[in-house]
Amino acid sequence: MPSWLLYTLGVLIFAFGLLLSIALHEIGHMVPAKKFGVKVTQYMVGFGPTVWSRKRGDTEYGIKGIPLGGYIRMIGMVPPRADGSRSRWPRRMATAVEEFRQVSRAEVDEQDAHRQFYRLTPGKKMIVMTGGPVMNLVIYLVLTLILLLTLGSPTTTSTTTVGSIAKCVVSANSTAAKNNTCPAGAPRTPAAKTLQVNDKLLAIDGRKVSSWDDVAPIIQASAGKPLRVEVERKGQDRTVTLTPTRNTFTPTVGKPAVTAGFVGLSPYERSYFASVGITGVPGKIGSQLKLGLDALGQYPSKLHSLYQTVFEGKKRDPAGAVGVVGIGRISGEFASDPHFTLKSKIYTLLGLLASVNLLLFLFNLLPLLPLDGGHVAGAIVEAIKRGRARLRARGRPAAVGADGSPIPRPAIFVDTAQMLPVMYAVASVLVVLTLLTLYADIVKPINLTGG
Repeated sequence: MPSWLLYTLGVLIFAFGLLLSIALHEIGHMVPAKKFGVKVTQYMVGFGPTVWSRKRGDTEYGIKGIPLGGYIRMIGMVPPRADGSRSRWPRRMATAVEEFRQVSRAEVDEQDAHRQFYRLTPGKKMIVMTGGPVMNLVIYLVLTLILLLTLGSPTTTSTTTVGSIAKCVVSANSTAAKNNTCPAGAPRTPAAKTLQVNDKLLAIDGRKVSSWDDVAPIIQASAGKPLRVEVERKGQDRTVTLTPTRNTFTPTVGKPAVTAGFVGLSPYERSYFASVGITGVPGKIGSQLKLGLDALGQYPSKLHSLYQTVFEGKKRDPAGAVGVVGIGRISGEFASDPHFTLKSKIYTLLGLLASVNLLLFLFNLLPLLPLDGGHVAGAIVEAIKRGRARLRARGRPAAVGADGSPIPRPAIFVDTAQMLPVMYAVASVLVVLTLLTLYADIVKPINLTGG
């Protein structure tokens, strides 16, 4: 199959998977909302002009022209303004809040007054608003389970076979070492004089070695000491003498540099899929959840790198912020790269979809409007206020009307309309970040395959 066709197929697979994830996210909101009696007037995948729609019952189902999200429209998202209440915002902003309220409540008919979202209990509001992110979590879990239990976990092992040999002795942390270049006068490495790529190390000074973890400590502890090394070369066993020289390197990122024995060898890395039993799945998922949380926490720092790419022309950071277009291009590159097996391509494409859904789950739960987590936070505040009101009412005589009948206490609702300025601010930031990421993905895309 031509590479361009594989590239297109990879992009389409990711795009279709993302659209399906968005559609299921909105179903996660819509199903509990309808179950609790809320009137849902629209269910849309995408934004902008409507491409296709059909109305069934109270709800119009459709697809919009810009596939960068989706939404459901529920009536009565914000409550009516309480009598005598005053806005804490300046007059102009308070006017904007009330205009927003009027537009939001214009679709509420008298006969549907009992079907408004704001009338739900705080618990039901939280179920509706977490339904979407939870659906993303379910998609992530299903895809991850399929990958782990059918394909396994991608694993890389350093073998005792020589993968590459450095040409000369330079500081392991230098630019020359990274580029495998030799400055004038630099001595050849001990390995370059005696070993060849694809040599398999069998034993060192009579000690058998079965992994690179057996090889490295012996070499590092033997600076200046001749070592008798048994190797297998082209099917024949032979013995060579290797004398490690002293060199400086950093064993672990963030640790101080050390001086130890050095021969200039790098092992051949064997990549394979290790089978994962059902008991090993929770640990893998737990590790991925931690990585997702770490990625979300590091996102602000990645924005600086994005800024440097867009406004200062610096090279794109492969580990920096990437958008939907960038992930789509990465999917296409993996699908068309001949160096990857079909198994690796399937794992990568489904793994990308799983990771995107995990990040959508975590991101949407941030307690910021207009994100789902902002509405959840409002419901929690509402629950706390109602609980405090009930505690205060204990021991007090119930209010009664002129006819002696009890007067019901007024219901307490959190007026999310008052958070309109915050919603505008957060939405503006998200739009700007989306546009910057889109620009970087198109002009300076991330290339992980090296093609």
